Amino acid sequence: MLCDFLTRSYDIGGVVSVMALSSLFILMTQHGLEYSNFYEKLYALLVPSIFMAKHRARFFQLLDSCLKSPLLPAYLAAAFAKKLSRLALTVPPSGALVIIALVHNLLRRHPSINCLVHREDGNDTAGDDSEAKRNDADDANASGTSMKTSPRKAGVDHFDNGESNPAKCNALRSSLWEIDTLRHHYCPPVSRFILSLENDLTVRAKTTEIAIEDFSSGSYATIFGEEIRRRVKQVPLAFYRATPISLFSESDFPGWTFEYDERNGQKGETGIVETLEGTNHNSAKRQRIDSL
Repeated sequence: MLCDFLTRSYDIGGVVSVMALSSLFILMTQHGLEYSNFYEKLYALLVPSIFMAKHRARFFQLLDSCLKSPLLPAYLAAAFAKKLSRLALTVPPSGALVIIALVHNLLRRHPSINCLVHREDGNDTAGDDSEAKRNDADDANASGTSMKTSPRKAGVDHFDNGESNPAKCNALRSSLWEIDTLRHHYCPPVSRFILSLENDLTVRAKTTEIAIEDFSSGSYATIFGEEIRRRVKQVPLAFYRATPISLFSESDFPGWTFEYDERNGQKGETGIVETLEGTNHNSAKRQRIDSL
């Protein structure tokens, strides 16, 4: 009865599935429960709203534990790594930090998916490229014009982010280009933490797993607190090394010049004063003539 209750709760989705995940995982790992759709349901829970859920800290710890088994197929590990990497582009900085930690552990535990880090043009894309070339050639012949095609088809990601089944999302044919995008993240802790993936994670003796507990309950407040406690060698924008002589530098406005001639300014001010005095004098004369 407990198994049926937990499986039905796990199928509901949302926060209820997160709460049932812990008990269901214990039954599977310690009591031999078989649940064939466990990873498929777990994959479906990876949505942006989970990073704002109340029990997100416990969920990320369980997610890391569920993906720890060395018997996990390569397509499953690749699907979770790719799905998490895609979510890192839309979640808050605290979510991006925990995603980097999860992807780091996945790449270290499963060397079979390290091909996602750097993928050369292979046989997977050769068929698509040749088909694209034939289509372009047919279009060119039909229009009567010649057309040059490049030897590689850039900008194509075979990963299907909308697919709910991790076995059909084509993660192994893709690459983790999202991780490289995070190098230019607007939040400095994220862009610094992403450098941990530059190490060769296949060498287990020189690398260690990252504790998900350190990032699972993060928020804007925790990131801000860590940054103000962080000691830096140079403080940017706190002082000027030289006294500034202008509000904007010349490089901010290329092609424009801003010059002020003091002599012309003084002449202009004097001319305005003289004009005003002449106007007042003429108006006084008119008033005396009208009174007479």
